[in-house]
Amino acid sequence: MRVHYCGYEWLKKRYHLDIESPNPMAKIGGTKSPDSRIYRSEYKPKDTLAGHLLFALKHESLNLGILKALFNVCDTIELEQWIDGNPQGKQTRRAWFFYEWLTGKALNLPDADSKFRYVDALDEQRYYTADKIDSRRHKVRNNMPGVPGFCWLVRKTPAMQAFDAKELYKQMNDAYSKHPMMGRAEAFLLTKDSQKSFEIEKEKFDNRAVRWMKTVRAFMDTCLDDAKLFEMQKQLVSNPDHGWRADFGWIGERLPDATPLPDHISAHPDALDSLMSSWLDAYSRMFDKHPVAAATALAYGFVIIHPFSDGNGRIHRFILHQLGQVPISSELLESIETYIASLEKLSAPILQRSDWTMTADYNVALLNDTSDLYRYADVTEQAEYIYQCIEQFVTLRLPQELAYLSAFDKAKRLIDDALDIPDKDLTLLINLCVQNGGKLSKKKRNYFEQLAEEHIAFAEQIIQTQFANYFDMMT
Repeated sequence: MRVHYCGYEWLKKRYHLDIESPNPMAKIGGTKSPDSRIYRSEYKPKDTLAGHLLFALKHESLNLGILKALFNVCDTIELEQWIDGNPQGKQTRRAWFFYEWLTGKALNLPDADSKFRYVDALDEQRYYTADKIDSRRHKVRNNMPGVPGFCWLVRKTPAMQAFDAKELYKQMNDAYSKHPMMGRAEAFLLTKDSQKSFEIEKEKFDNRAVRWMKTVRAFMDTCLDDAKLFEMQKQLVSNPDHGWRADFGWIGERLPDATPLPDHISAHPDALDSLMSSWLDAYSRMFDKHPVAAATALAYGFVIIHPFSDGNGRIHRFILHQLGQVPISSELLESIETYIASLEKLSAPILQRSDWTMTADYNVALLNDTSDLYRYADVTEQAEYIYQCIEQFVTLRLPQELAYLSAFDKAKRLIDDALDIPDKDLTLLINLCVQNGGKLSKKKRNYFEQLAEEHIAFAEQIIQTQFANYFDMMT
């Protein structure tokens, strides 16, 4: 049977749209494959703009990048005739709304009849959305989780719904509320998260990292703006940009002759004002919405845009923590290959569509306009991964860390009552013993020459007893 492509795939071919799509190719006929979905013949649309746009809006996941590219080149008269011929239709009004929302241009159509019932721009059974804003012209409720200049989507897949049902945030809040030193526990975990975020970058946790940690604490509960982002980068790097990046950016390796081999091309510096203004608007719109969907869309969007010369990764992980409400840098580090793959899945389509050349100073320079590639994406797969990290933290790491804190305080109190040891030395002794399974290694014994052997043995016994439950959890 002859293969007939439908929806987005037909539109891509007909209008020569070079845009990535997370959707499997919709087709009638042909053989099954992981990257396609076969529909019965009665689903076959008319081979027109209206026919395949209607099919895409009804049967496929929303792809804002394809819609924007399509609306930039399609015949608006044909689009207007379709909408005008069915003014009350749900999909025609959605198409009308998306055209004017994405392009900022108005079609030659009168406002929708005030008697029409409103329809949602996004199906709330299938997507994580924002608060609704009525668009009276289209009689559409704008619940998009972003703005026209930046809107990354997360779908309510079975995996995401299963995570939602586990109520991981309730489990975490219950654990914190039952801990006798709740504030200290949160500060302890924030410190560890900052440390692990630096480890991911293969950088030492030094004085600069301590400044960063203080900045994180100061900004954790507040809405970000451009000034806060500039301040965050200032605390992270020795040569900050003092604004958005002014030069081209890329990530990757070099050939022996210094030719760049990019794995990722950052957004064009001339596009950063527009991109980051839209990103901040989307951030404000999603600040207190579904934590995983918001954190994934905004944090991954930030690092893919790469608005700074340096420090993007750590700010990206701060946003994951702030909006996701869970410090997961340790989980990202432990699953580093999966984490990198989740980033590369978004970078690869951009790199594939970026025309670049090497500059005289061995940088890269973009030759084509790629700004829309950074504005729209589907990050459902990344959100499922972030949810996995959150579950790992809540069910495994959080109980371990709370057990560590409780054991540390008890051991410290018991040893301090019996032995006269300065506080900083006692803290070091306990940590070194815990790192070695409850015993102080011979190599580290010279740090405590002032302590008699029987005092070391006493401290070791206390630590082994108090940390027994913690050691069991770590095996």
